[in-house]
Amino acid sequence: MASYGSDDLTPVLAAQPAPGVGYRQGVIRSWNTQTAENTVDVGGTLVTNLPILNTNEAVLLAPGDVVGILSTGGPVSSWAILGRLTIPGSDAAASALRMVSSRIVAARDDAMGTRNSDTYGDLSGASVGPSVSVRISSSGMALVFWSADAGKIAWRRISTGGTSVAVSGATTIAANAAFSLGQYLEHPVSGDPGAAVVAGGLQAAMMHLFTGLNPGINTFTLKYRHAGAWAGEGAVEFQQREIAVFAL
Repeated sequence: MASYGSDDLTPVLAAQPAPGVGYRQGVIRSWNTQTAENTVDVGGTLVTNLPILNTNEAVLLAPGDVVGILSTGGPVSSWAILGRLTIPGSDAAASALRMVSSRIVAARDDAMGTRNSDTYGDLSGASVGPSVSVRISSSGMALVFWSADAGKIAWRRISTGGTSVAVSGATTIAANAAFSLGQYLEHPVSGDPGAAVVAGGLQAAMMHLFTGLNPGINTFTLKYRHAGAWAGEGAVEFQQREIAVFAL
């Protein structure tokens, strides 16, 4: 197994005789997304840790990708990965274009709606969402940011207004309190349901890294809940709702 064992890129960048400069193709057999350590099959020979000339694509490379390789006619230590070979219209091409263009998709809805259920769902009196649809690459990852203004939260004992994200399309993930923007409210009272009524509000933002997503079009939609509410406390009002998805 051939190996490139040095951090010195001088052999790659140094001038080479024109007849010695060449081009080859290889197939990624292993790729460490954290360190870019790699194994590439070049004509049946496994070459380890080739340097990368197009570092923008380093986060996109994965086993099975076909890559172009600059060779000098000299030892393997002077070779370097130029980048992936992609077919126009394919997921690989789309993910490459996102590196320099629309990798972040966002939507916003300022309208006010209400929720008076302790399960995640859509608002009453307002449109669903907001939501955005993005194409997820073979990385299976997306960094999602969302925010909302939860107001007029009235409670006698314990309640909370919360927003989370549901994923649909190529992947199905339910909105979950484990990745929720919420506020826990409690006021000491006596009696049942209690004598004191207190109101409050919160405007804040949340983020969550979704992993294990299926490649293809995935839709991310804001969902809402009013957990722990007592009868007569009223619904939570949500407005200035926004979501942004960064496809990795």
